[in-house]
Amino acid sequence: MILKLKKKYFILVVFVFLLFMVSLTAIKVVSVSALQNGVEMPIIMYHQLTKSESRAGKYVLTLEQFEKDLKFLKSRGYETVTVQQLLDFSKGKSDLPEKPIMLTFDDGCETIYSYALPLLEEYGFTAVGFVVGSLADYYSEIDDHNLNYSNLTWVEIKELCNGNVIDIQSHSYDLHKNTAGRSGAKKKKSETLEQYREFLSDDVSKMKEKMLEHVGKAPVAFAYPFGSYSGESKDILKKCGIEMVLTCEERVNIIKKSESEWLFGLGRYNRPYGISSEGFFEKMGIG
Repeated sequence: MILKLKKKYFILVVFVFLLFMVSLTAIKVVSVSALQNGVEMPIIMYHQLTKSESRAGKYVLTLEQFEKDLKFLKSRGYETVTVQQLLDFSKGKSDLPEKPIMLTFDDGCETIYSYALPLLEEYGFTAVGFVVGSLADYYSEIDDHNLNYSNLTWVEIKELCNGNVIDIQSHSYDLHKNTAGRSGAKKKKSETLEQYREFLSDDVSKMKEKMLEHVGKAPVAFAYPFGSYSGESKDILKKCGIEMVLTCEERVNIIKKSESEWLFGLGRYNRPYGISSEGFFEKMGIG
């Protein structure tokens, strides 16, 4: 009887050991597969923030809802990443958090400074603000700080750049408009490739000069105004020193370590008002 019990005990120990080894192998396979297939990273695109629910809409989110988004992401273990972290990851210099996410703000609305900054600091998150240079010029010259429509001044932009919460990058110098047959940074049908190359390069260069003048740093990331671009846009931006380009295409990004092509067409989800944090993030697989 004792021998039989010892034999059964031995078989059980062997079975548990084999089960452990199989599980360990499976974990290694999953880890290697994840490394080869890339890391999933959603990017959220905010614009204007408001305290008034009556002003909220497709591109204007209430401050209350924005805080709920931050609480939701915090509770799910997501960590925000910066432009520099992604650039380092693409060069194989560093890894990313287990659950990476990027928060962005387009247009350079002044509510980034007044409303978003304090909450990001409170919850330990970072964000990237894409500003329009010509609007920064305009609001730096006038004394108008109505948070319903005002944009960041160069003084505010410099303060943000000197901090470690909101990084400021380029949304073009003066392409945030649809005029004269052109939409944002998109090539016009009537112009040649050479004309388009000169046009886009001039705008990117002017924004670089403005940021160097007022902030002391050149932008390395560019967000297409309205998400409008042409097939030739990427190569032109690359030659102008831009290392990362963001679109308005709604999809979760698959990013790979030690590779860089994915940097030039990152997708983002626009954050509208009228849907809960749970409902909004669910379509990105965040639950």
